[in-house]
Amino acid sequence: MQLDIDERHLLRLGHGEEALETEKDFSRYGRVNYVLAKRLDLLMEVQRLQESLEVAGDVAYTCETAGHFFLYQVLARWERFLSRVRPPSGKIVPVKTIKDEFPFHRFFDNAPKPLFKSHSYEEDMEIAEGCFRYIEKIFTQLEEFRAFELLRSGLDRSKYLLVKEAKVIAMTCTHAALKRRELVDLGFKYDNILMEESAQILEIETFIPLLLQNPEDGFSRLKRWIMIGDHHQLPPVIKNMAFQKYSNMEQSLFTRIVRLGVPTVDLDGQGRARP
Repeated sequence: MQLDIDERHLLRLGHGEEALETEKDFSRYGRVNYVLAKRLDLLMEVQRLQESLEVAGDVAYTCETAGHFFLYQVLARWERFLSRVRPPSGKIVPVKTIKDEFPFHRFFDNAPKPLFKSHSYEEDMEIAEGCFRYIEKIFTQLEEFRAFELLRSGLDRSKYLLVKEAKVIAMTCTHAALKRRELVDLGFKYDNILMEESAQILEIETFIPLLLQNPEDGFSRLKRWIMIGDHHQLPPVIKNMAFQKYSNMEQSLFTRIVRLGVPTVDLDGQGRARP
């Protein structure tokens, strides 16, 4: 599954994650297990980097020790490399200097050869900076995962994941209503809401996802609310005939907005059926 966002930032709350057409578990504990497994993979990369630099010690034991290793060993070598290959004013640095001074050759032994093309200074410098960005990303993710070493219980880890790590969170309006107090107490924050099948949601239920966070200085931090639906399809299901006919509860907020003439955007493409 190709995603525009790293899957560690995706989360599915409530019942229904088992209905997702994917082999991966996007529930709270599924994401916690993913983070813990990803942490071990990254620490193995740190150990491989340590061995390539011939540094002694058990620096790949925890995220904290890996952070010290990056600061005192990796970053120091990179800064020394930059001081030798960045041309002083008015001087030209030979292209081969980048290849000769690059400190992470052994770590990138599994990369396509040759690592440096030696065609131009700019091209080789861009390759070197790309290699360092790859290394830096390893330690950036480990720093994000450090809290999972300090939090011992699965519940605490799942709460931290929800509040600090997840960037795209999916849930039903029913789950939002059931867990609203818990989410507010956790300090849950969000800027955007994308509401799918809005025409099939009760009008009162539509407002619940808007109220899952406390206002800041008297104002909500919500910036964007996108409703997607088709008011020509089935309305909300109301089993009580009195409420359905005399209270007009079968009219969703989405349908009300469309009937009031609020400007909408019609989608002219679909991927479900063949033409």
